[in-house]
Amino acid sequence: MADQLLSDARGTSVDVSFIMAAHDAAPWIEMAVRSALAQTGVAVEVVAVDDGSRDGTGTVLARLAEADRRVRVISLAGAGPGSPRGPSSARNAALDAARGRWIAILDADDLILPNRSRSLLDLALAADADIVADNPIPFTDVFDPRGPGMMEGGREPYLFEIDLAKYIACNQLLRPGTKLGYLKPMIRAETLDRHKIRYDEGVRIGEDFLLCLEALAAGARFVVTSDAGYGYRRGPTSLSHRLRQADIARLEAAFAARAEHGRLAEARARSAEIRHGSRAYRDGLAMMRMMAQVIEAAQAGRWIQGAALALRHPRMWQSLAATLLEAAGKRLRPRLHALPIGQR
Repeated sequence: MADQLLSDARGTSVDVSFIMAAHDAAPWIEMAVRSALAQTGVAVEVVAVDDGSRDGTGTVLARLAEADRRVRVISLAGAGPGSPRGPSSARNAALDAARGRWIAILDADDLILPNRSRSLLDLALAADADIVADNPIPFTDVFDPRGPGMMEGGREPYLFEIDLAKYIACNQLLRPGTKLGYLKPMIRAETLDRHKIRYDEGVRIGEDFLLCLEALAAGARFVVTSDAGYGYRRGPTSLSHRLRQADIARLEAAFAARAEHGRLAEARARSAEIRHGSRAYRDGLAMMRMMAQVIEAAQAGRWIQGAALALRHPRMWQSLAATLLEAAGKRLRPRLHALPIGQR
């Protein structure tokens, strides 16, 4: 009933708006869009933003929009071919155009199962939640809906609530365990609008983490289910692909600004646990930036410079080893899952 009243107040019949940032995603984006349109028991729209693509992404989106009026396409202003403005700018453009009562983040190379949105909306209603998410299933080429999720499963599906302190603690980048920032949430649009929460356009990694951080600091309730309905496509897995000093530095600056001013700063003043978690998160980012510096030096042939930096920070090798072991374990899990029972 509360959701229906909110729908009437917003004057919309759209339950869920999928916001999608797209840059050079032509091989995968049609599958992602079609999976959103195939949601059962809910009224949906897809707001896809073409961010300077060079590979025909815009052509694919135009064809999909022509075939189904639920697909709306935006070309990001100021993004030229090969010069994207970044996922935060693209998602903000989609957010501003979205008409749904709920906002769902869907990456252009991922996909979702048909009953995912209805299940998460039911969870939100039952738990009185402002943010809901499920257990992503990683895949590389072929998606197996029965594959293991990022979070450990149980004999029965389970729920848990994430408060601000837990969200920060479980997103320290070099700490073992599932990073909750990888979850792809559905967020009540009214929560984002009321608190004027949008993506930080200065960051290119960790943008979803910062958005949820702001919402939690504003008092939003975040509930997660171990049920899996989101297919998360893994890209290149090497640390050298993921780590960029400049991107990490932007995320560091954005988090520091929030820790010192605004809602997060107020929460830190009230909670020693949040203060401790914030320091640990910033320490992790600093260590990750140094690791990126070592990798970039090695890639440029400056081996002595990279080795000297690494030797000054022995803790870096501990973090690197833990990250590589965790990544190896995740690669093995789908293979073990696929073995016949008699071979385990």
